[in-house]
Amino acid sequence: MGTLPAELTSFIGRQRELVEIRRLLSAGRLVTLTGAGGVGKTRLAMRVADQVAHTFPDDVWLIELGDLHDPALLVQTVGAAFGIRDADEDPPARLADYLRDKSQLLVLDSCEHLADACARLARDLLAGAPDLRILVTSRHVLGIEGERVYSVAPLAVPEVRELADAIGLDSVTLFTERAAAVSSGFALDATNWSTVVEVCRRLDGLPLAIELAAVWLRTLAIDELLDRLDDTFQLLSPNPVAPQRQKSLTSTIDWSYQLCTPRQRVLWARLSVFAGGFHLTAAEEVCGAGGIEPGDVLALVAALVDKSIVVTAPGRAPTRFRLLQTIREYGRQKLTEAGDETALADRHSAYFHGLAERAQHDWDTGVDQVKVYATVLRDQANLRAAIDHDLSVPDRHAAGLDLVVTLHFFWLHCGHVTEGRLWLARALAVNPRPSRDRARALWISAYAACLMGEPAAARPLIRKSEEWGRHDGDAVVLGYADMLTAACHFLEGDFSTATALFHEAYTRFEAIPGHVSIKVLSLGTVSQSEAWGGDPATAVTIAQEGLAEADTTGELRARTHLLYSRSLGQWMLGEHEAAETGLLRGLRTARLFNDVLGAALSVELLSWTAAATGRTELAAERLGVANRVWPLVGGKAMLGLCRMIDEHAACERDVREALGDARFRTAFKRGVEASTGFEAALAHLLGENVAPPPPVTPVRDTSEPELTSRELEVAELVAEGLTNKEIAQRLVISRRTVESHVDHILGKLGFSSRSRISAWLARRRGR
Repeated sequence: MGTLPAELTSFIGRQRELVEIRRLLSAGRLVTLTGAGGVGKTRLAMRVADQVAHTFPDDVWLIELGDLHDPALLVQTVGAAFGIRDADEDPPARLADYLRDKSQLLVLDSCEHLADACARLARDLLAGAPDLRILVTSRHVLGIEGERVYSVAPLAVPEVRELADAIGLDSVTLFTERAAAVSSGFALDATNWSTVVEVCRRLDGLPLAIELAAVWLRTLAIDELLDRLDDTFQLLSPNPVAPQRQKSLTSTIDWSYQLCTPRQRVLWARLSVFAGGFHLTAAEEVCGAGGIEPGDVLALVAALVDKSIVVTAPGRAPTRFRLLQTIREYGRQKLTEAGDETALADRHSAYFHGLAERAQHDWDTGVDQVKVYATVLRDQANLRAAIDHDLSVPDRHAAGLDLVVTLHFFWLHCGHVTEGRLWLARALAVNPRPSRDRARALWISAYAACLMGEPAAARPLIRKSEEWGRHDGDAVVLGYADMLTAACHFLEGDFSTATALFHEAYTRFEAIPGHVSIKVLSLGTVSQSEAWGGDPATAVTIAQEGLAEADTTGELRARTHLLYSRSLGQWMLGEHEAAETGLLRGLRTARLFNDVLGAALSVELLSWTAAATGRTELAAERLGVANRVWPLVGGKAMLGLCRMIDEHAACERDVREALGDARFRTAFKRGVEASTGFEAALAHLLGENVAPPPPVTPVRDTSEPELTSRELEVAELVAEGLTNKEIAQRLVISRRTVESHVDHILGKLGFSSRSRISAWLARRRGR
């Protein structure tokens, strides 16, 4: 699968650099591309990654870190790319464990502001995952053992004496292509080549500077462009009498800034307050004030898009915009110089408070929860920026706490538990006085602890929250206190007490208008407790009631847990086919919300249903999938629930006895290998990634075995006498992959020794 985005513009030149970086990547496991802002590190890294992607069985993963500013969230951000739920007290160890058997390339982009945290993470991951390679882009080296550094230079602009010499220069080609894209009549010819070369030289061959300048050919002739570069750089030079000719990227951005209208400059600076992009509505509400009316923002944004200051981000409507990181940093500097940074940050925070409040309302009332989740996920960087701003400014601490607790559904139910706990701890620390939001933060923290199987950590938080709820008569806080106290008893195996308290919590929630989601979810907790407590028939009835309520109200997120609890009761009653049908339906819902816990519970029970119906190979395979999904949940194994752990052990024991060790291991391994990530695991269980049957091929002369192009490449290197380790380094693939290729080659050729491969190749060449 991977996460490399499609390139929106052509990649120009850099052939020597591409070869050299690939060589470094084959020789070492950590390569850092350094260089000034705008020199092209990111594009170069993505092109290298794309070129070597086929050599990594587990694909290439790009993690963009430019908008992340809290080192504490680095591991969660990287893990999220793999669908790893961040609910874990030791996220680095969990991520390293997940990557341990993977052969993949991890691209960490824009690491300079997180250099120390990235260095620690890279060191830990490389130590724990022997087939992992990491490619980093940063203005600074990470400075750890084994790091290979490649300094990315600007595009060369040597002395050029005629048109023929200019043609093919990377810097000239880049300028010409970008200019032609905005000015259809532009082409490199005998009348303009020397001017184009001089423009590239004045811009020091910096790709971003060249692209920023080229877009001005929409309104300027090439000679006018050069004249304005001269005028502007002379104005910006510290010595106007003898202006320096070595221009920095900042000078180029300054030049673009000077060519903007006053209102375009103001909007550029204001837009820098957004992290991770923005929609037009957000820009209008946050930036439309003080000389810029909201209705003016569209035209001004369009003008900045024309100048390549603002870029459109790929995706569905509504159109999303963003500033490149270097452009955003420049705008933020201008915002600070104007004294507007705090005011814009307040407006930005206010806008995203509103977004979060609408999201919580729609989630709680069951209104299009898939859209709610997508909305919050898309603006996660902006929400982080708003929370960070609020918790950093004393008179906004209460607002920060409010925003953190408003987003509780996202932290708890959509795979961001550890991040939520970090924000909750920080918000509680700066809001020590009793309040409703503080009480909410306490029960949310307790809820997070329960999701990690930690009832002992949850109990004191519940007590503090309950004290406030009783003092103020807050039914919602008291309802959650009952539910979470029940959850603690449930996790400790006291199902009788848990069931009674779950019923009480549901009764409280039922009396509160508007809280649809938690009411429906409560029925799922009651049902599970009834099932484990020994009354599966009641569990099925209650779960069915919850599903009917979900159908009526539109509640979707709780369906996975309701289907699981109903299936648990059905499994106990021997209704295995019905149980399996419900579990597979639940998996489809779980994937909509990154609900890894709901999926893990469902996969586990799917293994038991297969075993109960005599499909032992399928049961072993599903146990293999469960083996890969449970670690994504984090916290204690199977939430520390003894009954579930015992049933898992019994299922594995019975299936292993039925199949024998060898067949069990084969089927189990099949499930493990199919589950390269959360999405892949679910797709496998749902039958969505089943390989098509091999095509029927005509009978061929077996004296000429057919090897794939990769197998032929490996065979050539074997014939050269290289070891598997050396071949892996040469081809930038894992040693395990090489061993697999060699086994296939020997099998196809019918050889028992790799020494015979050389003779076979010699005969093949002689034909």
